[in-house]
Amino acid sequence: MPQATKASYDMNTAAVPDNTLTFPSGPWKLFQSILGNTSGRDRYTGAQGIRMQQGLSVPAVVEMKFDLPNGASKVTLIYGAYYTDAASSWQLEYSQDQGRTWRQTGPVVTDAGNWQRSITFLMTLTGPVRFRINKLGLGVSNPPAVLNGRLGLDDIAIYEN
Repeated sequence: MPQATKASYDMNTAAVPDNTLTFPSGPWKLFQSILGNTSGRDRYTGAQGIRMQQGLSVPAVVEMKFDLPNGASKVTLIYGAYYTDAASSWQLEYSQDQGRTWRQTGPVVTDAGNWQRSITFLMTLTGPVRFRINKLGLGVSNPPAVLNGRLGLDDIAIYEN
């Protein structure tokens, strides 16, 4: 992942237009998300991971800005709550029309704890496809009714057909 320093979760600057960063796989939009590498707090396996904002009433998304031309059979990633934050709710979504519309695949994930865990989503998608992680905008955390802490992600792997 590229090195970046940001003062807020809105990276829409001249250096990071439209909150889009280019990773080895291609460009990804990080909306209400930043790169983080705070040891023991962020959930990552290499130099850094993605940290998604807490307490939002709108979704935070990490979204591919490119298509895989041949579809996909599987998506894996690691995730966890940031530091001692509450869990949150998120879902994996895919688009087959260049990001105009999105469909959920798999369950809404609600079990992010203060450690990293892995998850696998199996699917049979043919033709061009892109993915995004949609952290649901549930508002301010108010345990136990509403859990909406920061979410850490890393090692997103998409298995193309």
